[in-house]
Amino acid sequence: MKPAALHITPRQATSFALARGGISQPFDEPLAAVRAMVAIQAQYAASIPFAVHARCPSAPRTWTDRALARERLLVKTWCLRGTLHALATEDLALMVGSFGERGLLAVERVMLRMCDMDAAAWHRVEQDVLHALAAGPLDRTALHAAVPRLRDVPWAGWGEDVKSLAYQGDLLMVGNKGARPVFARRDTWLPDLRFRPRTRIKCLEELLVRYLRTFAPATLSDFAHWTGLPAVTVRDTATRADRLLVSVAVDGRSAPLLALAEDADVLQKPLSDVPAVALLPKFDAMLLAWKDPSRVLDGGDHGAVFRPAGQIEAVVLLRGHAAATWRVKQAPGCMHVTVTPVRHVGGPTRRKIDAAFERLGAWTGARSTTVEWQD
Repeated sequence: MKPAALHITPRQATSFALARGGISQPFDEPLAAVRAMVAIQAQYAASIPFAVHARCPSAPRTWTDRALARERLLVKTWCLRGTLHALATEDLALMVGSFGERGLLAVERVMLRMCDMDAAAWHRVEQDVLHALAAGPLDRTALHAAVPRLRDVPWAGWGEDVKSLAYQGDLLMVGNKGARPVFARRDTWLPDLRFRPRTRIKCLEELLVRYLRTFAPATLSDFAHWTGLPAVTVRDTATRADRLLVSVAVDGRSAPLLALAEDADVLQKPLSDVPAVALLPKFDAMLLAWKDPSRVLDGGDHGAVFRPAGQIEAVVLLRGHAAATWRVKQAPGCMHVTVTPVRHVGGPTRRKIDAAFERLGAWTGARSTTVEWQD
């Protein structure tokens, strides 16, 4: 039977997300950490291994590169919010089923408006791209040389030249050649993958369940923010999934929140221990999961983390709440970190943060790590 509405504290709400997201209860296996996040925003490539490490410290620093290039446990494609993400290969069909149709229509509108190509003409370009990739992966320069019409596509640097095929699940980003991304056909890169997307309705319902399994309790506006989907689509998805959901009231929050009914007992359990220090990279899932990120970020600190031009800074969490932003520069054998507090951080706590960065540097293979505080 579906449980009655729940009433929990803000600390319980934060504790649940930190535990399910692997921050306070790390995963033993890195792929499980990736699947808990559902997808990792990937246009800043260095964020991917750091995000995995924050949730699975036992993962070797080479795991992400191996998982993407050799073992092919991870893939990169455009999905949430129309941006590039890394995700588990087994979740590719879920993302294509959820975002493919909507994303494809958006690309076709761009082609019609900016390149004077109708759907049929753009389809011919897509077939030329697939033909060019039949012999193996190509970087963007080589792909444009093979399919000259791609040179006319605006915002190619943001993926508009290949997004339509990615939204259909036919193309993947599989690496980089210098600063240039490399693309491959899905059927040749992943020949053994059983790629069978379900209907969009079923995929969106599964996506909502996956989201709430980690980031509940959350509002439908939070889910719309995280996915980039229209409010009407989100409401319809929640209505179809109603049998799986439970309403949650959180002290101090006027809007109703949702969680999975199967997690009702867990949400009301005693709080789990929260790590003294956690280092989250740029564009971390814990910062993108909610429209209102106050679960981990004070309102007055919003502008220090969410920067102009869509930049989202890396943050230092103290007991689950943002205390500073950080930026890293790496050179052979050394790592330099600049830390900028967003609230008061005392000397003893700074030493704990310094030690956390030293451990992170050692994990990356740096022989020395320096931490500079900018107050």
